[in-house]
Amino acid sequence: MAASPITGWTARGEGSSLDISSGRPWVLLPVAKGAVARRRGAQGRLVSRELCSPLGSSSCSGSRIDMDAHEDYVWPRATSELILLPVTGLECVGDRLLAGEGPDVLVYTLDFGGHLRMMKRVQNLLGHYLIHGFRVRPEPNGDLDSEAMVAVFGSKGLRVVKVSWGQGCFRELWRSGLWNMSDWIWDARWLEGNMALALGHNSVVLYDPVVGCILQEVPCTDRCTLSSACLIGDTWKELTIVAGAISNQLLVWYPAAALIDNKPVAPDRRVSGHVGVIFSMSYLESKGLLATASEDRSVRIWKVGDLRVPGGRVQNIGHCFGHSARVWQVKLLEDYLISAGEDCVCLVWSHEGEILQAFRGHQGRGIRAIAAHERQAWVITGGDDSGIRLWHLVGRGYPGSGVSALCFKSRSRPGALKAVTLAGSWRLLAVTDAGALYLYDLEVKCWEQLLEDKRFQSYCLLEAAPGPEGFGLCSMANGEGRLKVVPINTPTAAVDLTLFHGKVYSLSWALRGYEELLLLASGPGGVVACLEISAAPSGKAIFVKERCRYLLPPSKQRWHTCSAFLPPGDFLVCGDRRGSVLLFPSRPGLLKDLGVGGKAGAGTGALGAGSGSGGGENALAEWGPVSTLPSLHGKQGVTSVTCHGGYVYTTGRDGAYYQLFVRGGQLQPVLRQKSCRGMNWLAGLRMVADGSMVILGFHANEFVVWSPRSHEKLHIINCGGGHRSWAFSDTEAAMAFAYLKDGDVMLYRALGGCTRPHVILRESLHGREITCVKRVGTITLGPEFGVPNFMQPDHLDPSSEGSGLIDIVITCSEDTTVCVLAFPTATGSAHALTAVCNHISSVRAVAVWGIGTPGGPQDPRPGLTAYVVSAGGRAEIHCFSIMVTPDPSTPSRLACHVMHLSSHRLDEYWDRQRNRHRMVKVDPETRYMSLAVCELDQPGLGPLVAAACSDGAVRLFLLQDSGRRLQLLAETFHHKRCVLKVHSFIHEAPNQRRRLFLCSAATDGSLAFWDLTTVLDHGSTALEPPTDPGLPYRLGTPCLTLQAHSCGVNSLHTLPTREGHLVASGSEDGSLHVFVLAVEVPELEEAVGGAELVPQLHVLEEYSVPCAHAAHVTGLKILSPSLMVSASIDQRLTFWRLGHGEPTFMNSTVYHVPDVADMDCWPVSPEFGHRCALGGQGLEVYNWYD
Repeated sequence: MAASPITGWTARGEGSSLDISSGRPWVLLPVAKGAVARRRGAQGRLVSRELCSPLGSSSCSGSRIDMDAHEDYVWPRATSELILLPVTGLECVGDRLLAGEGPDVLVYTLDFGGHLRMMKRVQNLLGHYLIHGFRVRPEPNGDLDSEAMVAVFGSKGLRVVKVSWGQGCFRELWRSGLWNMSDWIWDARWLEGNMALALGHNSVVLYDPVVGCILQEVPCTDRCTLSSACLIGDTWKELTIVAGAISNQLLVWYPAAALIDNKPVAPDRRVSGHVGVIFSMSYLESKGLLATASEDRSVRIWKVGDLRVPGGRVQNIGHCFGHSARVWQVKLLEDYLISAGEDCVCLVWSHEGEILQAFRGHQGRGIRAIAAHERQAWVITGGDDSGIRLWHLVGRGYPGSGVSALCFKSRSRPGALKAVTLAGSWRLLAVTDAGALYLYDLEVKCWEQLLEDKRFQSYCLLEAAPGPEGFGLCSMANGEGRLKVVPINTPTAAVDLTLFHGKVYSLSWALRGYEELLLLASGPGGVVACLEISAAPSGKAIFVKERCRYLLPPSKQRWHTCSAFLPPGDFLVCGDRRGSVLLFPSRPGLLKDLGVGGKAGAGTGALGAGSGSGGGENALAEWGPVSTLPSLHGKQGVTSVTCHGGYVYTTGRDGAYYQLFVRGGQLQPVLRQKSCRGMNWLAGLRMVADGSMVILGFHANEFVVWSPRSHEKLHIINCGGGHRSWAFSDTEAAMAFAYLKDGDVMLYRALGGCTRPHVILRESLHGREITCVKRVGTITLGPEFGVPNFMQPDHLDPSSEGSGLIDIVITCSEDTTVCVLAFPTATGSAHALTAVCNHISSVRAVAVWGIGTPGGPQDPRPGLTAYVVSAGGRAEIHCFSIMVTPDPSTPSRLACHVMHLSSHRLDEYWDRQRNRHRMVKVDPETRYMSLAVCELDQPGLGPLVAAACSDGAVRLFLLQDSGRRLQLLAETFHHKRCVLKVHSFIHEAPNQRRRLFLCSAATDGSLAFWDLTTVLDHGSTALEPPTDPGLPYRLGTPCLTLQAHSCGVNSLHTLPTREGHLVASGSEDGSLHVFVLAVEVPELEEAVGGAELVPQLHVLEEYSVPCAHAAHVTGLKILSPSLMVSASIDQRLTFWRLGHGEPTFMNSTVYHVPDVADMDCWPVSPEFGHRCALGGQGLEVYNWYD
């Protein structure tokens, strides 16, 4: 039996080698027992002793191994089933798109509808190398629609694959070996069946990719390190290399010149201009142009002519500044120049250096790869967020959008404009200070005066009714309490009425389908008149009837700002200037049934055309709200209310939008979300056709339409800000935004509505590093219509594995978001169900508890529910609940509903203390490093959340009222240095009380164990009272402290066994520490003098693996008493055997995620092994079988 030799390790047996880059799992022979033992010396000091071990440095090739002693060894063979990494390579091949993600290749094909769809994922094509580029061999007939020969390269690896992808079916016909070069490959080019490779130290290699041998290698006399290179030419004789040197120069030289005298070739030309490293270059042979992208944030365009001819002249014809960070990629097309960089923006330039388009939507550290399809006018981008997006080129003269002045100023139209509104997307209304109402038809393109009323001169409000095109109603109000409802098509049928004896502060419309239309007007004293609008059967007259009156809660600025019907129409949801959200019944009969508000007033009468009497202000009773969320949006007010999908969405000028729902006639907040950075004035929210939403708002002096789904500013209009009169309208045909500027009406129109014509081929995951991964539960899709059913993983039937089994996983990241993902077990894909963006800083830890079904254990309805706590920077912690339910309309067939429950910040907690002048203020930069949920068995008490803090504290938070109350209960500064990890475990023994323990680990390598059961007992001395009122309790001394490592502990896990508790930890020095912890609880008669029954903790066995990994051990999980798995920044997933003394190395697998920060493992079923999710600069899911 043979094993593979690995650097620093020793192979045995026959010594046959295994190609590491092939991607097959490494299988190393386990060593004899006693590989690493630890004994205690005379003074109790731990001494390490290394014997024959793959982890040691000694060679054991001559030792004999008793194979019979290892027949009971478990051999896990981990295989990668899903990778979400930065997209580093893109290439269009005919109507196909090749994308490189780590070592995998994604193949997309153009379907009959003209859209790209996922066709195939080729796993582990480039071994442990990352794919950086594709080169397709040109065919003599130019036909690449059925077959293609593709060279895939990246880092130092090269592989050639022949594929067949005709008729929507992908097949791999032939694959070469994985050839390892001696240097980094910067570019590759096909030359008559062979390949020319530009290597990292300014040399060119002619390579035979079939045989795998170097035919010729030519260096340059300037053997500098390159940052980019471009090969030009179709034969070896005309081959030209343009090399980007670290000296910021372009070196042009010709490898074929070495045929004369086998010496290094001197550069033919040196081109200077950039003041930073050149990362990318692109050559357009038809126009003799060369484009370069640099670290200096610029793109340069050079006139070079035919570079295959030596001695040509190079002229810099364009110096383009448009990026705010380093530019990674550049590509020249016949009519455009495409660039993308670290600022996550893809710019489309003309060859003269003019910016034509800007594509924004990727998150994080930038766009790493770009490709273009000139015939389809596509640009495809791949980012560090592992997203792939397709954008449409629209060109310089695209007439679909733009700002135009409507030329209102004229001698025939006296007066200055006061207000503007839109009736649909093709009719615009404006009112002047002379009381004249004008209509502008965007199709006829002319102004028309509808009416003039001198009573609306000095002060006038103008609002158009919502609804489809041509609905045709608007309302006007003045400072004397008068209201005018105007049919746009027949303005002579306008209805006048007097509502108040004072100023009308605001107007808003509420539409319920085509059945009911209400107009709400706010007057003095917080009174809101609710008017019902109906049309005569002839359609030439309208009737206005005052239905009821509402009364707003007292405030300084007491008027409503927006309103909407709550389906099915029994309630009205309103927002006011105070920032509150209010719920009113929509009709008086319902008011009486609910028994709220004031007593019913007199009946109402219809106010028809020409009715000038206003009835008095006391003609109707004033009804208060049945539910109020006071000051939800702060002091700036609520700007819009939208009802969709059973939820209420509100926006405000605090830069946030809320998701609410109504239960039992009461408003309840579900989730608070922030918009894009700097967009503090949210003006509205719209639902688009694909089910997503767009946010309207103002960013400084610009009006912005922003998509939370794609994180993209779809439209940007420089309007001067939102403090002027403006209006917005969106239909399927077009989007329109009108505003007043310089005494004229300015109009922005974009055909196709709010959405921009681009396609998200793959959703983004996180824009920054993933810091924590936590599996929630499993949903099984039933055979009937794919309906999921919740099942605990330990009770899954093996036959249930397949496309219906979906794991729900939560990830958190440095980009301040928490994502809920769905991982089907068989498809190798991931679906982002939702993202929570409540944190103001990075999210470093997440914990889950209370997993169940939506209706409880007795309810057979499918779904999954759980409570989640997330924490991170700025000492911030949030609690929310998630509910995953089936939804056939989504790609994952699942929908996730999130409800925010509570939050806590240490600096806000300090600000609330009355005696804070006597207290040391908590550092606002404190970070929560780790979380652990401790579920108590005491009735009436919610779970405890233990937090490891960077300020040296371990803090305990108490969650009550199903997570709606989050209270800081106790803290301890025992470690006196940064606490990295906390972990809770339960001790249960026959005839003994269930006990809850907490383990904490710090940067000095020490572990501390706390008995939380004793701490929470009434009258216990383990919980010391605070020194000052308002401060949390203080935890006493721990039950046990242990020096496990010499530096920080980055991973920690426990598992109960028959002997006690198996505890394992991993450190920054790459070591593992495993010990057995025994818990002894004294009998009742052993307690002397009524003393507390404090359990005693003892270490029974203790072992260490000093060099288990070559870097920080950031993931550790004890799967069973005999098996443990660890993960490290050295990108090794290692399995260890336990239960026979010292941990023994079993097997190791290379994964592709750099800088892994966390790992979670869980069983799929007893027969199908485990799954493991690794999170760092990307995400990878492994599966192994026992």
